[in-house]
Amino acid sequence: MPGHGTLPNRYAIAAFDALSAHVAILDSAGTVTAVNRAWANFAQANGGDSGLGSNYLDVCANADGPDQTDALTIMTGIQDVLRELTDVFELEYPCHSPTEERYFVARVTRFEQDAETYAVVAHENITRRKLAELEVRLLNRTLEAKVQDRTRDLEASREELSRRNRDLDASRLELSRQNRELAARNDELSQFASVASHDLQEPLRTLSLHADRLQARYQGRQLDERADRSLSHIVSQAARARRLVQDILTMADITAAPETTRLDLHALMPDILDTLRWPKDHPVQCSALPPVQANPGQVRQLLTNVLGNALKFSAGRALIVTVSGVQEGTQVAFEVADAGVGIAEEHAEHVFEMFRRLQNRTESSGNGIGLAVCRKVVERHGGRIWITGNERGGTSVHFTLPAWTPDAQARTDAS
Repeated sequence: MPGHGTLPNRYAIAAFDALSAHVAILDSAGTVTAVNRAWANFAQANGGDSGLGSNYLDVCANADGPDQTDALTIMTGIQDVLRELTDVFELEYPCHSPTEERYFVARVTRFEQDAETYAVVAHENITRRKLAELEVRLLNRTLEAKVQDRTRDLEASREELSRRNRDLDASRLELSRQNRELAARNDELSQFASVASHDLQEPLRTLSLHADRLQARYQGRQLDERADRSLSHIVSQAARARRLVQDILTMADITAAPETTRLDLHALMPDILDTLRWPKDHPVQCSALPPVQANPGQVRQLLTNVLGNALKFSAGRALIVTVSGVQEGTQVAFEVADAGVGIAEEHAEHVFEMFRRLQNRTESSGNGIGLAVCRKVVERHGGRIWITGNERGGTSVHFTLPAWTPDAQARTDAS
């Protein structure tokens, strides 16, 4: 076993061949005197020979194409090392093949042997490191460009935000002015509603009262058939005008932000059914209904109108009405289903328009405002309302109201 000191020649040769770098040893004239296995394999893989015995300086000097500049630089570096103008020469250069992108570093050092000067030329593959460096540089350039773009965008955003703030201030002033005008118009509408409630209904009541008296006293006695028909028409139209005024007042009373509380719709049903004079032998089938956060008066009006329609349009058909509800997230979805005459699909949206009637007045009473009131009530509570047919051939009125929660009640109490 060898000890410490100079390696045996056989170890030196094995170590020389084991190097991963492509290494050649040049004499003082630049002639290749030895190459390791990596140098020979690389030369063979690229269509050449090991170059033993050739002058490497001449090879570099005769290089052409895109590698010429790097070859001449390496030649000069070898000469400087051999002349002892520098101890070490190093150069990174590309050495791409048709199939891959490659990078190498050339290192030149010298040593003395038997009073002769030699140069060690090593070409090491640094492709992995170089590609990583290039990628980092690209990322840095990309990042720098993005930072510059972002900076420009921020400046533009600041300018745009400043402009929008100015526009917003102007819009707020305009909105404030419009709100004042709207408040004044609402006051005027409230005054009009008060006038309609008293001054308009009073002459209608008087007209209806006198028409009723004339009809009771003279119909079929002192008047002919034509006069009787005219008198009946006056009575019916006076009653209709009174209902119309009451319906309009009902619509006007639905406020934009109603006071709400925990409300059980099931508890409202008995009083509503009494008001509608619902037939006792055909009770409404009402399942357990989740509580809602709503205004009692407005929801009472909603159910009265919907159930009133179910009763009105059941003439000649079975009076089967069901009321159900299920909580879906923050809303409770209700359905009031009947087995009445039904509504054609193309009219399912029109029925919510004010004064829109799908039947003649001789077929059903009403002014065509009931479902418009229902829509306004539901929308003021943040819900929606719609109509579909059902398996009984009748109509299902669907609507949603906000579900009751302790948090909702707490917010209402705080306000």
